[in-house]
Amino acid sequence: SQCHHIAEQLAAELSDCANLPGVRDVRVKGALGVVELAEQPPYAELKRRFVDAGVWIRPFGNVVYLMPALTIEPDELSVLTGAIATVLGEDAWRSG
Repeated sequence: SQCHHIAEQLAAELSDCANLPGVRDVRVKGALGVVELAEQPPYAELKRRFVDAGVWIRPFGNVVYLMPALTIEPDELSVLTGAIATVLGEDAWRSG
């Protein structure tokens, strides 16, 4: 099913985020991918970095999550997961 394919792609593409500083956990449940941060991030700065990266991803509390439409194409999902990995790997958002 499409949900299964999305779950597999989320798990594969978000897994490296678990090794980033400030990341507590990475989880995938169905078509929902979550990167849990160890602390509440500076929301405005993190949101701005995602917009600068060309995506609209809004952190919620101490999590950054994706719940894409089941019609998303694999390359479109890769843009989103790539932005999460890139932005969370930067020091800029942590310094606010």
